[in-house]
Amino acid sequence: MARRLREKEAEMEKAARRNAELEARAAQFSAEAQAWQARARAQEVTAATLQAQLQHAMINGGGCNEINDGNGGEPEDAESAYIDPDRVVESTGGPSCKACRKRVASVVVLPCRHLCICTECDAVAQACPLCFAIRSSSVEVFLC
Repeated sequence: MARRLREKEAEMEKAARRNAELEARAAQFSAEAQAWQARARAQEVTAATLQAQLQHAMINGGGCNEINDGNGGEPEDAESAYIDPDRVVESTGGPSCKACRKRVASVVVLPCRHLCICTECDAVAQACPLCFAIRSSSVEVFLC
């Protein structure tokens, strides 16, 4: 009877050790899960920030007008300084394009209905440059 009692006590000790090991592993897994969740939240914030920067860059034309390579604004070569008179759109006093500020605005952005971009910028614009509303479509208008 005493022998059987010792065997049961040994089994209980073994089960208690196993239980403690499992609880330690569960705590370790819980801490690891919390660390992964924190990392995922940080990555979501980074992704949202990058998405906002991307949208801002697309709205502003990708920053092409702001490039400064240290030349003081001088053209790199004679070819880049040449202006083809056949490709220049004369300003007729109409509203200027709010994206490139070079041509006449002739496209209405929908759904906000702003007349604010030219046909060239219409091909690449993802949002209205005035109110930053994501555009669903656009309509070219012909002003007299």
